[in-house]
Amino acid sequence: MSEEARKAVEAMQAAVDEMLEREAKLGNKVVIGDKHGNPRLVSAKYLVRKRRAALAAARKTQSGTISKQSGGDLT
Repeated sequence: MSEEARKAVEAMQAAVDEMLEREAKLGNKVVIGDKHGNPRLVSAKYLVRKRRAALAAARKTQSGTISKQSGGDLT
């Protein structure tokens, strides 16, 4: 992926995250596509929790990879 495309994807994800946070605070539901592309109504709070868990897992995996690459030395 090009640097420009990566930045565009990051900006779009940030906008979606902000929208989900707002909707979750209001107690709203949002429409997403299921694995078959059909619309599905779900709680925004559920999606925010799921996104936060995915980000935490990614950070944990990334930090584990960094420590393994550096031989455990993070200095």
